[in-house]
Amino acid sequence: MSELSSQVTAGFSPLAGMDLIPVLPALRAVIPGGGLRPGTVTGVDGSTALALALAAGLGDRWCAVVGLPEAYVPAAAAFGGADGGLDPMRVLLVDDPGRRWADVVAALTDGCAMVIVRPPEEPPAPVARRLTTLARRNGCALVTTGPWAGAALRLRVEANQWSGVGDGTGHLRGRRALVALSGRGAAAPGRRVWLWLPGPDGAVTIAEHEGPARLEAVAG
Repeated sequence: MSELSSQVTAGFSPLAGMDLIPVLPALRAVIPGGGLRPGTVTGVDGSTALALALAAGLGDRWCAVVGLPEAYVPAAAAFGGADGGLDPMRVLLVDDPGRRWADVVAALTDGCAMVIVRPPEEPPAPVARRLTTLARRNGCALVTTGPWAGAALRLRVEANQWSGVGDGTGHLRGRRALVALSGRGAAAPGRRVWLWLPGPDGAVTIAEHEGPARLEAVAG
């Protein structure tokens, strides 16, 4: 993994001095401070697209996706709309990290502004502490779509509303998602916002809820 880390960090500016990892404007409505703090863990439930949307505000920074073979990175390239989205050329994909997934994540924090990971099991406390310490030192935010005790923030898609589908006819044009935030500190009271995830143009933006039609709750 040291060779992989060297390849990523070649020509890469250190991130440790950054206060926050930026996110898309639409996500600033729900995430305290408008960004993710390096060394923190954000859990995402109910949507791989939402996890990728968190990375769509990175600009020219690097991102890694570990243990999510279904992640469709080309779609995330449009999540930022006119401002751009996730740069597919700056995404490292590790579909199957195997039993040493934590070592893979540890190496990728050195050079990546964000690592999105689905751990095969909840990491033991010493492993979690090691990864968050390395992420904080390297200026990286961790996003998990699997179990992780003590995540500072947790985003959950509570309901979906599909656009473009009639009674058995039509084509999907977009998805509205009710995204709820919970966590410690500023996130404790909880926030909710309807987002296009994505909208008809492929971008992630603030959306209006249009009534109960074709509304489906996401099982928890």
